[in-house]
Parts: sequence; structure tokens; C-alpha cells
Amino acid sequence: MTDRIQHLPDMAEILFSHGVKDIIISPGSRNAPLIRAFYSRFKSGCKNLVDERSASYFALGQSLASGMPTVLISTSGTAALNYAPAVAEAFYQGVPLLVLTADRPPEWIGQQNNQAINQNNIFEKNIKASYTVPTEILHPDDLWYANRVINEAFHLTVSGRPGPVHINVPLREPLYEELPDSSPKVRVIKRETTESTLQKNSTLTADWESATSVMIVCGQLLPDKNLLQTLKLIAKDPRVVVVAEPVSNLQEAADISCPEVVLNSKTEYPEVGKPQVVIYFGGQVVSKKIKLFLRNLSKTTFYTISNDSQIIDTFQNLNTIIDADPQSVLNGLNTNKGTEKSEFKIFWEKEILKSKKLVAQYLSRTGFSDLSVFKHISEILPEDAVIFAGNSSVVRYLQYFGQKSRTVYSNRGVSGIDGCLSTAAGLASGVREQVYAVVGDLSFGYDSNALWNRDLRGNLKIILINNRGGGIFHLLKGPSQTEAFWTMINGFHPVEHKKISEAYGLSHLICSDEKNLTVMIENLTVKEKYAKVLEIQVPNHGEPQITKDFFKFLNNQYETEMDND
Repeated sequence: MTDRIQHLPDMAEILFSHGVKDIIISPGSRNAPLIRAFYSRFKSGCKNLVDERSASYFALGQSLASGMPTVLISTSGTAALNYAPAVAEAFYQGVPLLVLTADRPPEWIGQQNNQAINQNNIFEKNIKASYTVPTEILHPDDLWYANRVINEAFHLTVSGRPGPVHINVPLREPLYEELPDSSPKVRVIKRETTESTLQKNSTLTADWESATSVMIVCGQLLPDKNLLQTLKLIAKDPRVVVVAEPVSNLQEAADISCPEVVLNSKTEYPEVGKPQVVIYFGGQVVSKKIKLFLRNLSKTTFYTISNDSQIIDTFQNLNTIIDADPQSVLNGLNTNKGTEKSEFKIFWEKEILKSKKLVAQYLSRTGFSDLSVFKHISEILPEDAVIFAGNSSVVRYLQYFGQKSRTVYSNRGVSGIDGCLSTAAGLASGVREQVYAVVGDLSFGYDSNALWNRDLRGNLKIILINNRGGGIFHLLKGPSQTEAFWTMINGFHPVEHKKISEAYGLSHLICSDEKNLTVMIENLTVKEKYAKVLEIQVPNHGEPQITKDFFKFLNNQYETEMDND
């Protein structure tokens, strides 16, 4: 028995749990492990039809009768191609089918091997989606991915306009070894609609009513005043802790708006600090610390509120997707009117106060550095400023200090440095407020063509943090220890940024010491007719050791307090 094909019995178990009843199998050798896994779970629900073309049309008829996806299982090669006519009919008729095609390992495709053709996306445009699962389970993430795919594929066959979904399953020999049992806690990800969620007997309603500790995690979102007001009311619930980074634009409602600092401890959190329920909505979460914390909550029930057909399982613990918008779901939750705070809430309030105290203590003795520059920026910019945060270290430094009631935008969909300035310029062209684009020197140089624009508005103010290279690489353990770091990774180029700005007719100021930093940032907030650049030249590549020591200090102080408790 081997774990390398653990995903096969798990696939069968997940589909069985979702209510699938009908399996149509065409015989073969490459699909033998799939046949054994599904027959073991479905028994009499399996039917054997030799001709794949006829089998797939038979499956179509079954799905027409049941309204549920019928599972098709074929061997590799032209066998899979014979499903194509029925798959196309299902696609255009709107009938759910789940097509599992066994395949040869990828390294043998195109090597004149038997029954080996390119099966990835073999049905092309006549399919709702096509997936390929890992060839073998060699890492826990492989199994997480395979399980996520089978859950997502099932929901996609029946959601919106139903239709066929394809999962390609590459398999290595041996093909007839003993199968493992399905995982003890194989994860079945459910999907609920707004209507079912707000019913009294819904899973979320039941969990919400019974929970004594709830954490609401907000990912990146556009500003939404109605959602903010709703979340503020939810946050008053004595069982609830809200985590909302600046890019969520909900930080005014947050208990924890700087999770990278508050959750910096490397110590295992006590049970009192672990939520029974997590509700997540929005896009990307920046903080790695909150991701690690949530991924380690094995006993917690996780909900994601999302209209996306793709399963978003950032924290690798998702139990249920609520197919709705956050506003409608949060509005339907009954907040606890009690005034006595839960132990969970009290625990995190103490953690927040502790972190604020330690941050102030450390920063009171640091010199001019990236860390102190972002402290000044966060303190001096207007409380209601509009900020466009560059990627890499910039967006992280900004969230170490919270951003009050500011509106924060950032290209966190993919998180590249390309286009940050151009996006900020486009944003400034569409709003009346001053837009403060905070970017690093590599981002500025990479996207300097953003300044080659006759429509640059005077409300665009660029704060250029020049630490002579990619500041984040100094903070990461791996890159800074490689032999090629200075020549190949750090990315420093001796560019005179002022000349770039002046070539495009922009005013460009330079600040190279902490003494004048406050005044120069304050001057940047004055409304002017033309866009302006403030370059802050930070010594010694931003003094990365100060930032590293900052987090060591937080860790050490936390561990000292734990020892003294």
C-alpha cells in the first residue's frame, strides 16, 4: 500500500460525499487504479461499457435523468478522444458530466510510447474547465491540490449553467498495487448560496450561533462604505476578532490591522487564542504570519464568502464556500448583544496591546532606515489619504504600522513590480484626492515610462524609497546568503532617478537624512498643479539588519513574557 496514489480513493470519497451516484467505466490498464478506487466506493453504482463513445452518451442520458454529474472513467490515448462528441453535446445542452481520463506520465508524452497523446485540455473549448492532478503524491500540498480540484470540479459541473468538466489523471506504474484507504479526514468542500446560508438550519448559521470564538479575515477589497459599517457592527460582538490589513480597506473595523507584527510570535498559540470558526472574504492577504497561523488550525471550521467558481483555499482548511457577496452574508448574522468579552477576544486584545508597546519601544532607539522611513510616512500622511502601495517590501512595511482610515490600493492580484507607477497614475486621473504612490527604486525604474504621459495629474505624489536595490531580498533568508546575491539578485543599478523625473518635466526632491524627512513629507501633501517625486535615499540598502532585529526583538520579548507567566 502506498501514499503516492492517495488522491485516487480520496477522489472517490469526495464525489460520493457530494451525492454522486453513477459511474461509467470503460475497461483499460492505465485506468486500473481509478477503476479499483471508484468500484471500491460505489460498488453497484458502477457500470461497465466498453465503447467510450457510447459510454459517454449513456452517461449523458443518466445525467439528464438525475440532474447530477455522471462520472466517466477512461484509459489513456484515443480512448479519451472518443468522449469528445458527448462532451460537446453536454456542454452546449448544459448537462453536468465529470470526465476522468487516465494518462501516461508527462515525461512519456511524445516519446513514441503506447497510448500516449497530449491529454491536457483535450476537449478544448467544449468544456467548462479542464484540470490535471499530480502524477504522484510526493508532498502534502500535492494531496491538498488534488482534493481541491475534485471539489472544485464537482461544484463547477452543477453551478451556474451546468456542463462537463474534465480531470486528467496521469499515473505511473505499478498500476495494480494495493490502494490506500481514503484519508481519515478527507475534506469535502461544500457550497452554499445566500438563501441557504441565511436559513436557520444552515451550516454557517448553526456554527455562528454556537461558536464562542470567531475570527473574520478580510482580504484585499475596493473601498466599500456599506461593508465597512456592517463589519463595524459585527466587530462589536464579544466573540469576534476581525483581521483586516490596509489593502482590505476595512482596517477601521479591525481588531488586528497589522497581523505581521501582532502574530510575530514563533511560539505555538494556546487553545484560547484559536478560533472555532474562521470567515474569510476578499482577495489577497499580504501577511505570511496570518497565513501560517490559519493553516495550522486543524480543529477550526473555515468558511469563504466568494462568488468565484474557482475554489479559493488560501489557508488550506476550507470547509464551505458561501456563494454570495460578503455584505449580504454578514448582514444576515445575528450579533451577540452580550457585553462580556470572550476569553478569545481578551487574549487577542492583550496581544495587540503588547505588540504596540514593543513596536514603540524598539522604534524609539532605531536610526535612519527603511523601518523608520515607513514609520514617518505612516504618521505624517493625512489620515484619510489615498495610498497606492508598491509591491515587495513596500506593501509589507506599510502594514507594519497600520494605515488609519486611509484608502489603500496595490497590485496584489499577482504582486509584480511592473506597472505600479502606471496604475497609480491611472488611479490619480480618476479621483480628486491626492494619490501617494509609495514605490521602491526598482519599481520606479522598471515602470519609469509611467511618467511618459501627458495626462499626469497634479494630485499624483510619488514617494520613492531608494535603498539601492531590491530591499526585500535583504530580508529573506535564502537570497541574501547566496554567492550571487550582490551581482545577480539585489538588482542595484546606479540610476539617477532625478534625471529620469526631470526628463519628463517633473519636480524631483531628494531627502537623504532623517532630520529633514518630516518636513519634506509634509510639503508633499500640499496641493499643486503638477505631479511631484520625493526620493528618500536610505543608507546601507535600507539598513535591513534593523528590520531583522525588529522581529527578533518582538520574538524574544514575547518568549520572555511567556517564561515569566
